Amino acid sequence: MWVSVALIHALSRYVDIVKYDLAVPFTLVDVGYYLVSYAAWIIVTVVLLRVMQSRRFTFSFWRLAIFFVGGLLLWLPTYFAYDYGVSVAVAGGGWPEWIDTLAATSGSVVFFYAVVYALTFALCGGVVLAARTRQAQRDNLALEQQRTEAALELAEQHMQLMQSQLAPHFLFNCLSSMSYLARQSEKATLVDAISTLGRLLRFTVENASRTEITVSDELQFVRDYLALQNLRFGDRFVCVIDSDAAAEQARCLPFSLQPLLENVFRHVIERIPQIEDASSQGVGIHVTIERTAGKLIMSVCNSQAPSVVEDVPSPGHGTGIRNLESRLAHTYGDDYTLETQVSADAYCVVLTFPDGATTHAV
Repeated sequence: MWVSVALIHALSRYVDIVKYDLAVPFTLVDVGYYLVSYAAWIIVTVVLLRVMQSRRFTFSFWRLAIFFVGGLLLWLPTYFAYDYGVSVAVAGGGWPEWIDTLAATSGSVVFFYAVVYALTFALCGGVVLAARTRQAQRDNLALEQQRTEAALELAEQHMQLMQSQLAPHFLFNCLSSMSYLARQSEKATLVDAISTLGRLLRFTVENASRTEITVSDELQFVRDYLALQNLRFGDRFVCVIDSDAAAEQARCLPFSLQPLLENVFRHVIERIPQIEDASSQGVGIHVTIERTAGKLIMSVCNSQAPSVVEDVPSPGHGTGIRNLESRLAHTYGDDYTLETQVSADAYCVVLTFPDGATTHAV
């Protein structure tokens, strides 16, 4: 920048000589004088930048004021002595001429170079302050990114923990069914149960750490789960599943439907005595899956079976449902609902969430 200023100053001097037809020679030596003279401003600019860029330098009012005034009082006499010394040397003068020129410095010249110093000081301060601001923004952005990544990692670990908790919980329930069949000495049925359990465990292991699966996969898991429960409870329940191709192509959390069914078995069907009267019917379970307006709606309704069940407490929320609610909140934030609808002869749990697993909460 200062080299450009020196060349512009030299050019301006040359234009004045030509314009006013001054009898003053102008050679490359004069151009060199301007370059050497403004080289001092390059040095002071570098010094100002280095001092302001120091980590110990703070942009407080009093610090800037002291630095500005001290630099001005130190720099202007130094610059005038240097500049006039170069000027006298170019003109072929000596010490007396240098002292006379320095003593004849007018107030307007002092004011002009004081303004130049002030502008230089302000420019350096602005550059350093802008650089510090950009660095602070980059640091804040990096810190925020680190915090976000840490929060996401923590949330992911929490999600995996919840799903890992669900796997042994489900396994325990399956083994309870197997234990019941073993006690009944139903070997053929037990073999079928072991095969079904193998498919259930494979699903559990393969999907324990996943964030989403297709509804079709979830339904297959549910059908195997119902098959295992049917081996245990027989005609104490009848389940009907209604879903269409569009709904089965949607994506959902693993273990999003099964806990709703498990709730029915735990709080209703397990409390029903074995049906011996052929005219009696078991608990009716109706599973419906719909996909509409970007939402997936899963509902599980069960009849209260008043003719069979006496003094059966209202269905509550066990480990599976609480775990499901935690995973839904983590995945969808507030963009989901889990509601119960109770009537005289039916109890329904309706789950609604976006038809794709996109994380909204951390």
